[in-house]
Amino acid sequence: MNIRPFSLGDWLAIKAVDPLSKKVRLPKFLIWAVWSICLIPSLLNLLGVSFASEQLPYQPEQFTAQTPIDVLYFTLTGSFTHTILEWSAVCAAIFTVILAFIHFRLQRDVTTPVIGVALLCSGVMDAFHTLAASRLVEAVADNQDLIPFTWAICRMANILLTLLGVSIFLILKPEKWQRSIYIILGISVLFCVLSYGVIDLAATSQHLPKTTYPDALFTRPWDVVPLYLFLFAGVFIYPRFYQQYPSIFSHSLIISTIPNTMTQLHMSFGSTALFDNHFNIAHFLKIITYVVPLAGLICDYYWTYKEVDSVNRDLNLRIQAQEETAAALLDSENLLLTKNQELEDAFSSLQETQTQLIQTEKMSSLGQMVAGIAHEINNPVNFIHGNLTHIRQNFDDLMELIDLYNDEYPQEDGEIAELIEDIELDFLKKDMPKILSSMKLGSNRIREMVLSLRNFSRLDEADIKQIDLVEGIESTLIILNSRIKNKIQVLKRYEDLPLINCYPAQLNQVWMNLISNAIDAMDSVLEENPDFQPQLTIATQILNDEYICVAIADNGIGFNNSTQQKIFDPFFTTKPIGQGTGLGLSIVYQIVEKHDGQIKLESKPNQGTTFQVILPTNLIDVT
Repeated sequence: MNIRPFSLGDWLAIKAVDPLSKKVRLPKFLIWAVWSICLIPSLLNLLGVSFASEQLPYQPEQFTAQTPIDVLYFTLTGSFTHTILEWSAVCAAIFTVILAFIHFRLQRDVTTPVIGVALLCSGVMDAFHTLAASRLVEAVADNQDLIPFTWAICRMANILLTLLGVSIFLILKPEKWQRSIYIILGISVLFCVLSYGVIDLAATSQHLPKTTYPDALFTRPWDVVPLYLFLFAGVFIYPRFYQQYPSIFSHSLIISTIPNTMTQLHMSFGSTALFDNHFNIAHFLKIITYVVPLAGLICDYYWTYKEVDSVNRDLNLRIQAQEETAAALLDSENLLLTKNQELEDAFSSLQETQTQLIQTEKMSSLGQMVAGIAHEINNPVNFIHGNLTHIRQNFDDLMELIDLYNDEYPQEDGEIAELIEDIELDFLKKDMPKILSSMKLGSNRIREMVLSLRNFSRLDEADIKQIDLVEGIESTLIILNSRIKNKIQVLKRYEDLPLINCYPAQLNQVWMNLISNAIDAMDSVLEENPDFQPQLTIATQILNDEYICVAIADNGIGFNNSTQQKIFDPFFTTKPIGQGTGLGLSIVYQIVEKHDGQIKLESKPNQGTTFQVILPTNLIDVT
């Protein structure tokens, strides 16, 4: 908070209010209003206006049956005026202390209620003074002595209590009081008890000192000391308090010196009797001495509200700007996330495409190699297979000729007989047919293998063809026969499937990957448990007129839920390093999607795995 030093010029409010410090000063128009209120009664006196209450002597003969109340009220006019003025001041003091405590409750500034309590205690003394003067409390002293004496005591108490409250903060600086309401209440009770005690002592005293000297320069000398104290406080004490505890309320204490000084001037140099002109002006100005701090608190609330409102507006503008910035950042973040997601999708698509291209190229190369090998093997195998029939026929003819020659020309000795014995002709007759049959069986096996390789590679069927799925599955089983025979039981549950439109080579790759993975899963269990009985189940099923299903199940190791969620991700594998690329099932998934199909996985750890491949029967109409 930016505060400039206080100077005597502030009393006249001549200097302009700094915009940075105006929130801790009374408004200029209020200061001018205080000066005007304090000076107008004196100016009106110069113009002949008197504010004295007319006092009539008590004359019983004036009382009649019709006018006793009127005469009594007319006689007590001065007392009524005095009572009204005093209680107005007391009410202003009460309002001041109420607002001071509310201010403390809101801001926890202990200076405000302490000074407010000092003013309240002064007001309480004024109240006891009025009660005693009005004989509403027990009093034995004459009002001619009681009222001036208790007035002087109250004014002295007013300045002393206020100076005491201010000095507490100037000397002790009790920061520890900042949040203690009990200390403030304790001080309030103590001040009120002392106030009542002083007034009660004065009211019950038989003899009070003389306080009024009508013919002297100081008509009320007892009021001169409070006059000097008010001036001392206004010039030296209150400004220091204002500088250390800047607020509109502390500044109003400085301005309250104006009506306090004018009040004491009227009483010290002007008032010569009860309820005279200067007496009433002084009591009226005493009300202003309480109203000024009250106005300071009200202005403090007003400026605090304005400051809070301004802060709230600035805060709302900042919040709005921050919200707009946050919204823009959120939009940018969302745009960035969208772009990032697009990049990730593009990278993933590129990675999948690259993987698919690599696998396609690999399978294409493998297919070309398989087709080439199959072609190279197929020609000599067909030559061998075709000649085996002629060899068998020629052998049978040769054996028939040898038998006929033996019948016509038996040889019991000689070279022919020895040769027949050496070559074991009889054994040869029996064994040679078996050898030829075995050779024919082997050539048939080679021809089947070559046909399976040709069916699997399907290089001549890269486009969509109408095929029998079971044929492709059987070809795959033949190729994998070396891994299956003698250790895995294969259960085939085929339904009569219709021919479907598909990419034959790609679907053969699906069967190869799924069956190979099933064999691997069962081999891993078999290695740990030699008594394990592997079982591979392949089933086909017509789901409806549009879809068929191929299920490949094993009773191997199975997958947990975490693995199942990632099983189709590229490069994810459960096999040891060097034994799997993590591309097999990813490619299977892509191929099935390419056929507008679905692949479903059912698996439980140590209970096996089932893959269901659902394919449409008519991917594209084949003409």
